[in-house]
Amino acid sequence: MSDDILRRRRLLAATLGAAAVLPIAAACTTAEPDDPQFRSPTTDAPAARNVRDFGAVGDGIADDTKALAAAVAKDPDGPLVLYLPAGHYRVESMPDLPDYATILGDGADVTTIVYAGNGTLVRLRKRSRVRFARLGIFTTGPGSTAVELSECFRCSFDAVVLRGNHLSDNHPQYLTQRGVVLRDNTGGTAFINCDINNFGIGLTTSCIQNYVTSSKFTSNHTGVLGTGNDHNAGLALTNVEFVSDQNPLTTDRHLRVDGAANDWWLTNVWFEGAEVALSVGENGRGGPAQFGMVNAKVAARSVGLELNYCRQPYLANVIFDAESRPPGIPVRVDPVGCPEGTAVGLISGITDDIPVETFPTGWNVMGRKGMRTPRFTGTVVSQAGPHGADVFQAQSSDGAVRAAVTADGTWVCEHADNGPVLKAPDGGYWRLTVSDDGKLSTVALGRKRPGA
Repeated sequence: MSDDILRRRRLLAATLGAAAVLPIAAACTTAEPDDPQFRSPTTDAPAARNVRDFGAVGDGIADDTKALAAAVAKDPDGPLVLYLPAGHYRVESMPDLPDYATILGDGADVTTIVYAGNGTLVRLRKRSRVRFARLGIFTTGPGSTAVELSECFRCSFDAVVLRGNHLSDNHPQYLTQRGVVLRDNTGGTAFINCDINNFGIGLTTSCIQNYVTSSKFTSNHTGVLGTGNDHNAGLALTNVEFVSDQNPLTTDRHLRVDGAANDWWLTNVWFEGAEVALSVGENGRGGPAQFGMVNAKVAARSVGLELNYCRQPYLANVIFDAESRPPGIPVRVDPVGCPEGTAVGLISGITDDIPVETFPTGWNVMGRKGMRTPRFTGTVVSQAGPHGADVFQAQSSDGAVRAAVTADGTWVCEHADNGPVLKAPDGGYWRLTVSDDGKLSTVALGRKRPGA
């Protein structure tokens, strides 16, 4: 992978740093308070409560905590649709949100909630179908968490940007910053078209299945962490990018599962800019029952995919690229923790192919130039083709045919020295040979099995 390709997908630290000064710039351009266009702008949700009507300023300087709380408390028994027009809303906390609440902004990069504390900004507990859309959350406290969901179901984040302060320049100051924490049986949470950037850990999950789609993780020290050692835990990621720069202080691992889990499914994913792109399972602790990665591009400085412990890993149509000189290891599989698995159609941008020896002998491996399977169960059928080609060939390492089964079922030994071998009752081995005049004879081979 060339440096140009890598650079086109990275967010420069300077760009992220510039975004942090937007609240100050906004203070210089805020309209007059009596301007109705900015006091009560319209939205596509007519029932929404405009936080400006409750005293919010949105200039990045004024404290808008009470205004947001007043807007939520206005009608505690009615449905809540909260609208934050374009602006930067500095808050010390977020009000408690009821079931089915919707929080709307004008855009993920123009409506931003700014939190400088070290606690959790958005904390949902035992809530259902709470929705955040078209807004951003920027946390600056070294110990802060942007969003935490506990025992919540079917909540969603649509076109939301979550951003912390972690950069290689300030490592390790913000390693304890968290973007999203999913815990305590939270399920069905959907992140759609979201960006989670610059946290110590972008997303932490220790609960049942949740979903990330068409989203991007940028410059997190750990992008996604599966933890909790819970056999029911899992995550599904589809059309997701994980990117960072080449500084080792920025990103250690894009995705890590540190113990027992249920299902981890990755489809159409991109990884670049980490020491280890994916680390799955932990020896002595456990790993997922299933880990599947289909249609993926993986690059890392040290190891692309590290499979430490998993009952049933499945890899298909994955390309592994170099990101350092010398290149790192594309795939590393622990034969004890991952003795069985399936790898189909893996290719390398570094070497001609991913060597079949990369995978333990219990794996089913199908590559560009061959297939290896530990066993066939049941009847194996090889049907003759239309042109009389052999239905089976045994070849030497140089490709020479040593024996074959022809289309009509005839067994052919192509070399006189590798005829059929029979084992005698006393344990000795004998090879059948034939002379030039067609006479059969035997050659004693001793008690050691030929080819062993």
